[in-house]
Amino acid sequence: MAHRRSSRRQVVGQTEWSDLPPELLERVVAVLGPRDRVAVRLVCVSWRACVREWFPSDFPFEAPRLLLRRPGPGGELAFFSLRCRKILPFALPARLGAGRCCGHVAGWLAMALDSDRALVLCNPVSGQSIDVPPPPVFPVSKVVLSAPPTSAGWVAAALGRTGMIALLQPSVSGAWMTMGVDEGAEHGSFTDMAFWRGRLCALCDDGAVFAFRADLRARAAAVSLLRELGFPLSRVGRLGARFCSIRRLYLVESDGELMVARKLYSTWHDAVYVDVEIHLLVSPEQRKWEMVEETPGRALFVGSVASAVVPVALYAAPGLRESSVYFARREVEMLLPHAVVEHSLVDDETKCVPIAGGHCADVEPVWITPFV
Repeated sequence: MAHRRSSRRQVVGQTEWSDLPPELLERVVAVLGPRDRVAVRLVCVSWRACVREWFPSDFPFEAPRLLLRRPGPGGELAFFSLRCRKILPFALPARLGAGRCCGHVAGWLAMALDSDRALVLCNPVSGQSIDVPPPPVFPVSKVVLSAPPTSAGWVAAALGRTGMIALLQPSVSGAWMTMGVDEGAEHGSFTDMAFWRGRLCALCDDGAVFAFRADLRARAAAVSLLRELGFPLSRVGRLGARFCSIRRLYLVESDGELMVARKLYSTWHDAVYVDVEIHLLVSPEQRKWEMVEETPGRALFVGSVASAVVPVALYAAPGLRESSVYFARREVEMLLPHAVVEHSLVDDETKCVPIAGGHCADVEPVWITPFV
Protein backbone atom coordinates (compact mmCIF):
# COMPACT_ATOMS: atom_id res chain seq x y z
CA MET A 1 0.00 0.00 0.00
CA ALA A 2 1.46 3.31 -1.05
CA HIS A 3 1.76 6.03 1.52
CA ARG A 4 0.42 9.46 0.64
CA ARG A 5 2.94 12.19 0.93
CA SER A 6 1.95 15.02 3.15
CA SER A 7 1.53 18.28 1.29
CA ARG A 8 2.50 20.15 4.40
CA ARG A 9 6.12 21.19 4.45
CA GLN A 10 8.04 21.35 7.65
CA VAL A 11 9.41 24.79 8.34
CA VAL A 12 12.99 24.57 9.48
CA GLY A 13 14.68 27.46 11.28
CA GLN A 14 11.63 29.71 11.20
CA THR A 15 12.49 33.30 12.05
CA GLU A 16 10.57 36.34 13.19
CA TRP A 17 10.23 39.70 11.45
CA SER A 18 12.56 41.10 14.07
CA ASP A 19 15.31 38.82 12.75
CA LEU A 20 15.36 40.49 9.34
CA PRO A 21 18.98 41.47 8.57
CA PRO A 22 19.59 45.18 9.21
CA GLU A 23 21.12 45.63 5.75
CA LEU A 24 17.93 44.36 4.10
CA LEU A 25 15.71 46.40 6.39
CA GLU A 26 17.72 49.51 5.56
CA ARG A 27 17.14 49.01 1.82
CA VAL A 28 13.40 48.51 2.38
CA VAL A 29 13.01 51.52 4.64
CA ALA A 30 15.04 53.74 2.29
CA VAL A 31 12.22 53.70 -0.29
CA LEU A 32 9.56 54.71 2.27
CA GLY A 33 8.45 58.19 3.19
CA PRO A 34 8.95 59.71 6.67
CA ARG A 35 5.41 58.87 7.84
CA ASP A 36 5.76 55.22 6.80
CA ARG A 37 9.10 55.05 8.54
CA VAL A 38 7.34 56.08 11.75
CA ALA A 39 5.07 53.03 11.35
CA VAL A 40 8.09 50.80 10.77
CA ARG A 41 9.55 51.91 14.08
CA LEU A 42 6.50 50.65 15.93
CA VAL A 43 6.93 47.02 14.75
CA CYS A 44 9.60 45.94 17.24
CA VAL A 45 12.63 47.11 19.18
CA SER A 46 15.21 46.00 16.60
CA TRP A 47 13.40 47.77 13.74
CA ARG A 48 13.09 50.91 15.84
CA ALA A 49 16.82 50.87 16.58
CA CYS A 50 17.70 50.32 12.91
CA VAL A 51 15.53 53.16 11.63
CA ARG A 52 16.71 55.45 14.40
CA GLU A 53 20.34 54.82 13.41
CA TRP A 54 19.97 55.24 9.66
CA PHE A 55 17.29 57.93 9.50
CA PRO A 56 17.63 60.08 12.64
CA SER A 57 16.54 63.33 10.98
CA ASP A 58 13.18 61.90 9.92
CA PHE A 59 11.77 62.03 13.40
CA PRO A 60 11.70 65.50 14.94
CA PHE A 61 10.00 64.09 18.05
CA GLU A 62 12.72 61.54 18.86
CA ALA A 63 14.12 63.56 21.76
CA PRO A 64 13.23 66.98 23.16
CA ARG A 65 13.79 69.37 20.31
CA LEU A 66 13.13 73.01 19.78
CA LEU A 67 10.73 74.10 17.06
CA LEU A 68 11.81 77.52 15.83
CA ARG A 69 11.68 79.77 12.82
CA ARG A 70 14.86 80.50 10.94
CA PRO A 71 15.98 84.15 10.79
CA GLY A 72 15.49 86.36 7.78
CA PRO A 73 12.52 87.20 5.54
CA GLY A 74 10.32 84.17 4.98
CA GLY A 75 12.29 82.08 7.46
CA GLU A 76 11.18 78.46 7.49
CA LEU A 77 10.29 76.29 10.45
CA ALA A 78 13.09 74.05 11.67
CA PHE A 79 14.10 71.92 14.63
CA PHE A 80 17.15 72.37 16.79
CA SER A 81 18.19 68.96 18.09
CA LEU A 82 19.86 68.67 21.48
CA ARG A 83 20.97 65.20 20.44
CA CYS A 84 22.67 66.28 17.22
CA ARG A 85 23.37 69.89 18.28
CA LYS A 86 22.30 71.14 14.88
CA ILE A 87 19.34 72.43 12.86
CA LEU A 88 17.15 69.78 11.22
CA PRO A 89 14.78 70.56 8.34
CA PHE A 90 11.07 70.41 8.98
CA ALA A 91 8.15 71.10 6.67
CA LEU A 92 4.43 71.68 7.13
CA PRO A 93 1.84 72.37 4.42
CA ALA A 94 2.34 75.86 3.04
CA ARG A 95 -0.67 77.34 4.83
CA LEU A 96 0.39 75.99 8.22
CA GLY A 97 4.10 76.59 7.66
CA ALA A 98 3.42 80.30 7.72
CA GLY A 99 1.71 80.02 11.11
CA ARG A 100 2.98 80.43 14.63
CA CYS A 101 3.15 77.40 16.92
CA CYS A 102 1.27 78.08 20.15
CA GLY A 103 0.95 74.58 21.58
CA HIS A 104 2.04 70.94 21.43
CA VAL A 105 0.16 67.95 22.90
CA ALA A 106 0.80 64.28 22.09
CA GLY A 107 2.23 64.96 18.65
CA TRP A 108 -0.33 67.60 17.68
CA LEU A 109 0.79 71.16 16.99
CA ALA A 110 -1.49 74.14 17.51
CA MET A 111 -0.74 76.64 14.76
CA ALA A 112 -2.06 80.20 14.98
CA LEU A 113 -2.56 82.04 11.69
CA ASP A 114 -2.60 85.56 13.07
CA SER A 115 -3.42 87.35 9.82
CA ASP A 116 -6.55 85.21 9.38
CA ARG A 117 -7.36 84.99 13.11
CA ALA A 118 -7.46 81.23 12.60
CA LEU A 119 -6.36 78.30 14.75
CA VAL A 120 -5.47 74.87 13.30
CA LEU A 121 -4.46 71.64 15.01
CA CYS A 122 -2.16 69.51 12.88
CA ASN A 123 -0.32 66.22 13.24
CA PRO A 124 2.88 66.37 11.15
CA VAL A 125 3.29 62.58 11.24
CA SER A 126 -0.20 61.47 10.21
CA GLY A 127 -0.87 64.55 8.07
CA GLN A 128 -4.21 65.20 9.79
CA SER A 129 -5.39 68.74 10.46
CA ILE A 130 -8.41 70.08 12.33
CA ASP A 131 -9.71 73.64 12.02
CA VAL A 132 -10.76 75.12 15.36
CA PRO A 133 -13.24 78.00 15.71
CA PRO A 134 -11.33 81.25 16.29
CA PRO A 135 -11.03 81.85 20.05
CA PRO A 136 -12.14 85.21 21.47
CA VAL A 137 -8.68 85.80 22.97
CA PHE A 138 -6.70 86.42 19.77
CA PRO A 139 -3.79 86.79 19.45
CA VAL A 140 -3.25 83.46 21.22
CA SER A 141 -0.10 82.90 23.27
CA LYS A 142 -0.75 79.27 24.27
CA VAL A 143 -3.13 76.38 23.54
CA VAL A 144 -3.45 73.22 25.64
CA LEU A 145 -5.62 70.15 25.04
CA SER A 146 -7.11 67.76 27.58
CA ALA A 147 -6.48 64.89 25.14
CA PRO A 148 -5.55 64.41 21.47
CA PRO A 149 -8.24 65.92 19.20
CA THR A 150 -9.05 62.46 17.85
CA SER A 151 -10.31 61.46 21.31
CA ALA A 152 -13.92 61.69 22.40
CA GLY A 153 -14.88 64.73 24.46
CA TRP A 154 -11.53 66.52 24.19
CA VAL A 155 -11.33 70.09 25.45
CA ALA A 156 -9.13 72.94 24.21
CA ALA A 157 -8.04 75.93 26.28
CA ALA A 158 -6.61 79.10 24.75
CA LEU A 159 -4.64 81.74 26.64
CA GLY A 160 -4.57 85.16 25.02
CA ARG A 161 -1.73 87.62 25.19
CA THR A 162 -4.01 89.86 27.23
CA GLY A 163 -4.05 87.20 29.96
CA MET A 164 -7.59 85.91 29.35
CA ILE A 165 -8.54 82.21 29.04
CA ALA A 166 -11.23 80.57 26.91
CA LEU A 167 -12.43 76.94 26.76
CA LEU A 168 -13.89 74.93 23.87
CA GLN A 169 -15.39 71.43 23.75
CA PRO A 170 -16.32 70.70 20.11
CA SER A 171 -18.53 67.73 21.01
CA VAL A 172 -20.70 70.05 23.12
CA SER A 173 -20.60 73.39 21.35
CA GLY A 174 -18.70 75.26 18.70
CA ALA A 175 -18.60 78.37 20.89
CA TRP A 176 -15.77 79.26 23.22
CA MET A 177 -16.41 80.16 26.87
CA THR A 178 -14.25 82.76 28.60
CA MET A 179 -13.50 82.13 32.24
CA GLY A 180 -11.59 83.41 35.25
CA VAL A 181 -11.87 87.05 34.28
CA ASP A 182 -12.19 88.28 37.88
CA GLU A 183 -9.51 85.97 39.26
CA GLY A 184 -7.07 86.92 36.53
CA ALA A 185 -7.64 90.64 36.97
CA GLU A 186 -7.15 90.41 40.74
CA HIS A 187 -3.78 88.68 40.38
CA GLY A 188 -2.26 90.53 37.44
CA SER A 189 -3.65 88.33 34.63
CA PHE A 190 -2.94 84.70 33.74
CA THR A 191 0.46 83.83 32.30
CA ASP A 192 0.36 80.03 31.91
CA MET A 193 -2.02 77.07 32.14
CA ALA A 194 -2.15 73.26 32.11
CA PHE A 195 -4.73 70.49 32.40
CA TRP A 196 -4.34 68.59 35.66
CA ARG A 197 -6.60 65.81 36.98
CA GLY A 198 -9.58 66.85 34.90
CA ARG A 199 -9.28 70.52 35.74
CA LEU A 200 -7.72 73.46 33.96
CA CYS A 201 -5.14 75.10 36.18
CA ALA A 202 -4.09 78.68 35.53
CA LEU A 203 -0.97 80.43 36.82
CA CYS A 204 -1.17 84.13 37.62
CA ASP A 205 1.54 86.72 37.26
CA ASP A 206 2.00 86.92 41.04
CA GLY A 207 2.38 83.14 41.44
CA ALA A 208 -1.17 82.29 42.49
CA VAL A 209 -2.66 79.15 40.91
CA PHE A 210 -6.38 78.57 40.30
CA ALA A 211 -8.14 75.35 39.25
CA PHE A 212 -11.27 75.49 37.10
CA ARG A 213 -13.72 72.62 36.67
CA ALA A 214 -15.86 73.68 33.74
CA ASP A 215 -19.25 72.47 32.54
CA LEU A 216 -19.38 73.55 28.91
CA ARG A 217 -23.03 72.52 28.57
CA ALA A 218 -24.09 74.73 31.46
CA ARG A 219 -21.56 77.41 30.44
CA ALA A 220 -20.30 77.59 34.01
CA ALA A 221 -17.12 76.77 35.91
CA ALA A 222 -16.33 76.07 39.55
CA VAL A 223 -13.08 77.64 40.71
CA SER A 224 -10.76 76.82 43.59
CA LEU A 225 -7.47 78.31 44.74
CA LEU A 226 -4.50 75.92 44.73
CA ARG A 227 -1.77 78.37 45.57
CA GLU A 228 -1.70 81.73 47.30
CA LEU A 229 0.31 84.62 45.96
CA GLY A 230 3.75 83.09 45.71
CA PHE A 231 6.24 85.42 44.05
CA PRO A 232 5.44 89.10 44.69
CA LEU A 233 8.69 90.20 43.02
CA SER A 234 8.06 92.64 40.21
CA ARG A 235 8.74 91.37 36.71
CA VAL A 236 11.40 93.99 35.97
CA GLY A 237 13.64 95.63 38.54
CA ARG A 238 15.77 98.77 38.41
CA LEU A 239 17.33 99.43 35.05
CA GLY A 240 19.05 102.77 35.50
CA ALA A 241 21.94 101.55 37.69
CA ARG A 242 22.93 98.77 35.32
CA PHE A 243 20.84 96.37 37.41
CA CYS A 244 17.97 94.29 36.12
CA SER A 245 15.86 91.50 37.64
CA ILE A 246 13.42 89.51 35.53
CA ARG A 247 11.17 86.83 36.94
CA ARG A 248 9.51 84.17 34.77
CA LEU A 249 6.94 81.66 36.01
CA TYR A 250 5.83 78.44 34.30
CA LEU A 251 3.18 75.83 35.11
CA VAL A 252 4.21 72.21 34.44
CA GLU A 253 2.05 69.06 34.61
CA SER A 254 3.55 65.58 34.52
CA ASP A 255 1.88 62.23 35.30
CA GLY A 256 -0.57 63.74 37.76
CA GLU A 257 1.96 66.08 39.35
CA LEU A 258 1.63 69.86 39.19
CA MET A 259 4.66 72.10 39.46
CA VAL A 260 5.52 75.77 39.26
CA ALA A 261 8.93 76.63 37.85
CA ARG A 262 10.42 80.01 38.66
CA LYS A 263 13.42 81.54 36.95
CA LEU A 264 14.93 84.69 38.40
CA TYR A 265 17.37 86.32 36.05
CA SER A 266 19.50 89.20 37.36
CA THR A 267 22.31 91.28 35.96
CA TRP A 268 24.69 93.56 37.82
CA HIS A 269 27.09 95.49 35.62
CA ASP A 270 28.60 92.70 33.47
CA ALA A 271 27.72 89.79 35.79
CA VAL A 272 24.73 87.52 35.19
CA TYR A 273 22.95 85.50 37.87
CA VAL A 274 20.28 82.84 37.34
CA ASP A 275 18.26 81.28 40.12
CA VAL A 276 15.75 78.48 39.44
CA GLU A 277 13.20 76.99 41.82
CA ILE A 278 10.72 74.14 41.29
CA HIS A 279 7.69 73.98 43.58
CA LEU A 280 5.56 70.80 43.70
CA LEU A 281 1.92 70.64 44.81
CA VAL A 282 1.81 67.99 47.58
CA SER A 283 -1.64 68.69 49.10
CA PRO A 284 -4.34 70.41 47.01
CA GLU A 285 -6.72 70.53 49.98
CA GLN A 286 -4.20 72.35 52.16
CA ARG A 287 -2.72 74.33 49.26
CA LYS A 288 0.63 72.96 50.30
CA TRP A 289 3.61 73.22 47.97
CA GLU A 290 7.17 72.10 48.56
CA MET A 291 10.36 73.18 46.85
CA VAL A 292 12.00 70.36 44.90
CA GLU A 293 15.79 70.14 45.12
CA GLU A 294 16.20 67.40 42.52
CA THR A 295 14.22 65.36 39.98
CA PRO A 296 15.97 61.96 39.87
CA GLY A 297 15.97 60.41 36.42
CA ARG A 298 14.04 63.32 34.92
CA ALA A 299 14.70 66.67 33.28
CA LEU A 300 12.30 69.58 32.91
CA PHE A 301 11.86 71.36 29.60
CA VAL A 302 10.17 74.66 30.25
CA GLY A 303 8.81 77.29 27.89
CA SER A 304 6.03 79.81 27.46
CA VAL A 305 4.26 77.64 24.87
CA ALA A 306 4.95 74.08 26.04
CA SER A 307 6.57 72.48 29.09
CA ALA A 308 7.20 68.83 29.93
CA VAL A 309 9.06 66.46 32.21
CA VAL A 310 11.16 63.92 30.29
CA PRO A 311 12.78 60.66 31.50
CA VAL A 312 16.47 61.11 30.77
CA ALA A 313 17.21 57.39 30.32
CA LEU A 314 14.60 56.94 27.58
CA TYR A 315 15.57 59.94 25.48
CA ALA A 316 19.28 60.26 25.97
CA ALA A 317 21.01 63.17 24.29
CA PRO A 318 24.64 64.23 24.66
CA GLY A 319 24.91 66.07 27.95
CA LEU A 320 21.22 65.70 28.86
CA ARG A 321 21.21 65.72 32.65
CA GLU A 322 18.73 64.64 35.27
CA SER A 323 17.63 67.18 37.87
CA SER A 324 18.15 69.93 35.30
CA VAL A 325 15.81 72.53 33.88
CA TYR A 326 16.07 73.56 30.23
CA PHE A 327 14.79 76.97 29.18
CA ALA A 328 14.38 78.44 25.75
CA ARG A 329 13.08 81.89 24.92
CA ARG A 330 13.35 83.95 21.79
CA GLU A 331 15.91 86.02 23.67
CA VAL A 332 17.83 84.10 26.30
CA GLU A 333 18.38 87.40 28.05
CA MET A 334 22.07 88.37 28.10
CA LEU A 335 23.58 84.94 28.73
CA LEU A 336 23.98 84.11 25.08
CA PRO A 337 21.79 85.11 22.14
CA HIS A 338 20.02 82.22 20.43
CA ALA A 339 20.75 79.53 22.99
CA VAL A 340 19.20 76.87 25.18
CA VAL A 341 19.86 77.46 28.88
CA GLU A 342 20.47 74.46 31.14
CA HIS A 343 20.29 74.93 34.90
CA SER A 344 21.26 72.15 37.31
CA LEU A 345 19.12 72.04 40.46
CA VAL A 346 21.78 69.98 42.23
CA ASP A 347 24.87 72.04 41.37
CA ASP A 348 23.02 75.35 40.99
CA GLU A 349 25.03 75.94 37.82
CA THR A 350 23.87 77.39 34.54
CA LYS A 351 25.30 76.83 31.08
CA CYS A 352 24.25 77.55 27.52
CA VAL A 353 23.95 75.41 24.42
CA PRO A 354 24.20 77.73 21.40
CA ILE A 355 21.72 77.31 18.55
CA ALA A 356 23.71 77.22 15.32
CA GLY A 357 22.47 79.86 12.92
CA GLY A 358 20.10 81.42 15.44
CA HIS A 359 16.37 81.87 15.04
CA CYS A 360 13.76 84.55 14.47
CA ALA A 361 13.43 86.70 17.58
CA ASP A 362 9.78 87.47 16.81
CA VAL A 363 8.63 83.87 17.26
CA GLU A 364 8.79 82.00 20.56
CA PRO A 365 10.70 78.68 20.31
CA VAL A 366 8.62 75.66 21.36
CA TRP A 367 9.80 72.49 23.08
CA ILE A 368 8.59 69.41 21.22
CA THR A 369 8.78 66.38 23.50
CA PRO A 370 8.69 62.70 22.48
CA PHE A 371 5.46 60.93 21.65
CA VAL A 372 6.45 58.08 19.29
